[in-house]
Amino acid sequence: MKLPKFSNEEMAQFSNGVILVMGKHMNRTALGIVDAILTLYPDCSFAELKEMLPDSINPSAPKNYRSLFAPYSPDRKYGVIQPGSIRSECQEQGLDVNASHFTDSNEVFHTKDGIEVLVSKSWESKDTLTGDNDLQSLINHVKQYGVAVNSFEPRTEPFKKGSYELHYIHQGLFDKITNPKIFGDKVEKKDKKNWWLIGLLILFISVSVYFFTTCKKNSADSIPANIEKLAPAVTPITEVEKLKADVKAGVDVVDRSVQFQNILFGYNSAKLLSESDSSLAIAFALLAEMPNLIVEIGGHTSDEGSVEYNQELSLQRASSVKQYLIGKGIDKERLSVKGYGKSQPLKTGTSADDKKINRRIEFKIIKG
Repeated sequence: MKLPKFSNEEMAQFSNGVILVMGKHMNRTALGIVDAILTLYPDCSFAELKEMLPDSINPSAPKNYRSLFAPYSPDRKYGVIQPGSIRSECQEQGLDVNASHFTDSNEVFHTKDGIEVLVSKSWESKDTLTGDNDLQSLINHVKQYGVAVNSFEPRTEPFKKGSYELHYIHQGLFDKITNPKIFGDKVEKKDKKNWWLIGLLILFISVSVYFFTTCKKNSADSIPANIEKLAPAVTPITEVEKLKADVKAGVDVVDRSVQFQNILFGYNSAKLLSESDSSLAIAFALLAEMPNLIVEIGGHTSDEGSVEYNQELSLQRASSVKQYLIGKGIDKERLSVKGYGKSQPLKTGTSADDKKINRRIEFKIIKG
């Protein structure tokens, strides 16, 4: 797909992602990635989508599909997506298409030229043909299209289904990519007399994007909502979205705080754990979307150990988060750090749950 002309600053922002896929389990993460691509590039044809998501990313097929796909057939790879015609091919071979591809109505997509898109269900952490992690290959591949993905959970329990959510990271770039006729250079030069019409269109787009990003979800069929929904303690998305809405509405957010209990570290360490990825992605999205926010990153510990030790450990942990965000492209001048140790507990009890809640990273707004 041809991208709009970006400034150097926009290009740097684009490389950090325009849409964030928050996946839970491998297959649904892949489904979310395809959804994100089609959301960001709604005018692409099936041929263009196939070019963006080539079959080489996911080469191997389950053994029961050896009559259709590689490595058991010489020419055809399993792939990321297949056209709806794969239904009849499976039927002719006596195969169940529902076992190999997402086929429910809320899991099927269509390209601009009307072709039905079925997303592959089978993803391997170690491909039988190449030895690669196929889903990680897909995640790495779609970065070039402005799609970022948080860490996914490998399937460890049989029949356990996951979910995904889409959230925009940068609304301005989202608008520019999805509506090139409005934001493109040529149209801007030709339509100087129609600014009122363009303003109305931009307002309509902004409202649409807001409703899309507050919570676009795709849940597994026959799975209770409370199982599919990402827990607020893991991803404090509601608190962050409210903060974003207040900033946009002109509400004073100085001294407002957001607690991240699930930015996690190694024991007695400032090393970030992979389980932190979802919360770190949300924290990054907040700062990327709200470029005027200046925040203090505060580290907090539970009450084990001395005051001095915990103060130093909490400072190191806050500094690790700062470095992560700087590495993702956030200006270091917008971030300060402070170690509070065990001086500001949220819970005063001594239970394991209380201690877990007190171990946290807190984002305090210094300037909105």
